[in-house]
Amino acid sequence: MKSEDSIYEAFLNTLDEDLRSMCAKNEKAEKPFPYPYCGEENVERLAKALVGVLEKHSPDIPGLVPEQYRDDVHEARELLAAAALALLSLYFPQRDSCMRCMAILISLFRHGSNPRFKSSGVLMFEQVSTGMKYSSEKGGYIPSRFVRHTDHKRPYDHVHRDGSRGFTADEDDVVMFFERYRVIQQRVFDTSPRFNFELCVKYPYEALSDNRQNFYYMEEKMEIDLATKVRGLQDRYLLNCAQAKGYDLLDKLMINALLAYLRDGSVSIAARESYVAQTEHLIDGAVKLPCTTSPKEGVSVDRIS
Repeated sequence: MKSEDSIYEAFLNTLDEDLRSMCAKNEKAEKPFPYPYCGEENVERLAKALVGVLEKHSPDIPGLVPEQYRDDVHEARELLAAAALALLSLYFPQRDSCMRCMAILISLFRHGSNPRFKSSGVLMFEQVSTGMKYSSEKGGYIPSRFVRHTDHKRPYDHVHRDGSRGFTADEDDVVMFFERYRVIQQRVFDTSPRFNFELCVKYPYEALSDNRQNFYYMEEKMEIDLATKVRGLQDRYLLNCAQAKGYDLLDKLMINALLAYLRDGSVSIAARESYVAQTEHLIDGAVKLPCTTSPKEGVSVDRIS
């Protein structure tokens, strides 16, 4: 059984009968989510169930998500899942309300150190809240073609008194869920602009993708590779300590400081990568054999002749 199949089966097994039947009714999709839109409460239940299964199936690489952001990342995963479920069932064809398309949608999110940066994922959701779509061919924004299936209204045609277009959080659940996600994202960004919050949020969704090579951007692959290296160094250091291979106090202080630095998501990947070799050298090269007790002078020592 493929990984995606087992995840979807586990997801269905966590649902109540009513939610399972909603998924089953969407016969046009493979590994389907409900279609048509099943309402705010049901979408929240589906999102929590899905994230719970994904986090259990693909636990975070130790060190990838700093402890102080763990709750924020978990909540953001649930809100982004809810926003994606709502977007797919309200604005996309029925066949797209499925696990594979959710993976594609989540993969479009990308971190930017510039506060004005908007990834393709953000721009996709903003079509609902602004009524506009960014066109790389035109080099600017054009009217979005999104139409809400439940009432056949276009976000672009929904004009407010101030002349702005699109639906508000009170008028559309996609906007409501996504704005709640953005509140968390912005709060974390304001605290640590370099921390790759988007990567941490999207990480478990990789398991839903049938094209994992294209799920991550290059800098995200580098971040994951670095986190894996740091985990290996940490394990090696702890193993050496457990086997009573001696480090003097200065070595321990330096190794712990370097490991903490390598895990610091507020520092650029390139800067942290430059210290991997030094950390590895200290962990492997600073190991000393335990000192043996020397006999005292004047005390005879039995020898095997």
